[in-house]
Amino acid sequence: MGIEKYTYKDFPATGILRIPKNIQVELGFHRIRNIEIAYEEKVIFIRKENPKSSHNKRLISENGYIKIPKEIIDIANITSEDQYCLYVDESNKQMVVKIQ
Repeated sequence: MGIEKYTYKDFPATGILRIPKNIQVELGFHRIRNIEIAYEEKVIFIRKENPKSSHNKRLISENGYIKIPKEIIDIANITSEDQYCLYVDESNKQMVVKIQ
């Protein structure tokens, strides 16, 4: 399938995003607790952890909450006034968070 837009919201001041249960199941996140978060030019990628990767590692809560690392928020100059669009990249089994 490709990349499908899921939602468009203000970026939370806490840096905590929620991945809905149906998307967790679709991407296979419901079976794991460890994910990795990568950043590249105003785009944050959330995917299953690769043990050989040097990207940020985080735990996903049972309710689907993840904390975007402060280093990424600082490097990207993200504020609570920014908006983000959440995409599901089914072919690469990852969430894509695009900062607007």
